[in-house]
Amino acid sequence: MRSRIGIGLLTGIGLGTGLMYFLDPNRGKQRRAALRHQVKTTSRTLQKAARTLDSAAHDLAKTANAATQQVFTWKKKALRLVA
Repeated sequence: MRSRIGIGLLTGIGLGTGLMYFLDPNRGKQRRAALRHQVKTTSRTLQKAARTLDSAAHDLAKTANAATQQVFTWKKKALRLVA
């Protein structure tokens, strides 16, 4: 029970501090704009990384598929030679 109260107290302090930081009448607007810019930049970076990963996975799957087809082609040729 005491740990819940402590966690709630720390959460409240953190939220209050964050609100004070971003709602500051002097520099709050600048801080919010900087945060918005950072979120957009990070979002673009993550989108680019996701596209790169998707492309790499697609290429890997194509390569694996081609290799698998080649193995089965060789197996058929080998079976014809043995039979």
